[in-house]
Amino acid sequence: MDSPLFLEEEPIRRHLPLRGEGHFERWIELRDEATLLATIRQLRAEKQTIRPIPPFQDALPPDASLSGVALRLGGDFEKIEERPEGLWVGASVLLAQLGIRRGYKSLEKAPGTLAEAWEEGWLGPMLARVRRFKGRGFEDTEEITPDAKALIVGALLRPDVRVYPPRAGAVFVDTRQRGVPLRELLRKVKLSGLRVHGACFAEDDPLVLVNRGDATPRQLRLLVAAVKERVQTATGLVLQERLVAPGRGGRL
Repeated sequence: MDSPLFLEEEPIRRHLPLRGEGHFERWIELRDEATLLATIRQLRAEKQTIRPIPPFQDALPPDASLSGVALRLGGDFEKIEERPEGLWVGASVLLAQLGIRRGYKSLEKAPGTLAEAWEEGWLGPMLARVRRFKGRGFEDTEEITPDAKALIVGALLRPDVRVYPPRAGAVFVDTRQRGVPLRELLRKVKLSGLRVHGACFAEDDPLVLVNRGDATPRQLRLLVAAVKERVQTATGLVLQERLVAPGRGGRL
């Protein structure tokens, strides 16, 4: 069992692509299941808020610092293992790196990690089996439905299964609206390049939120709210946000 890496007041901007102000009150990086189990038991006994933070999480940064304990899974949770049925992938593996492997080409532009993809649900067709922490321990299951009370630690991915990942930074769920792809709808209401200070939408993709470097979390959220309001006014449609706050609201 490896000793965890423990930090206090870890800057949020080091861990989110959209950056952010403030810090995580406490930051712990864990490298194996035994340490994860012991740490969760201790934090629960202390009645601490536990926030799982995947590497480079596609998330809207908070307006301020986050209390409680941020959990990062490293070490064994970043491993990839070839098995006869497919690839065993740790929760913190960046899925895009699997895209160069035979049978997994549809992941070559996937955002984030296995943990994020499982929670969003789009990776479901590729999942053969999941290993997760739930309740008081670990379990292996063929139940692939995301569970807010569970923490995925690894999964077996089938080869040659087509999945459709969202683009990294896509702020809204990409669905067809009245038969029209959402990207085309956003272009028609002239949202490409719209900006609030350093917060803007990409010129080549009106679904993708960008921080030019100096945008505050408040400015990012103001821009997202302005886009939703403009689209609803112009079309009557209510856009569903894809990006969530980091740490799953401290549910674990």
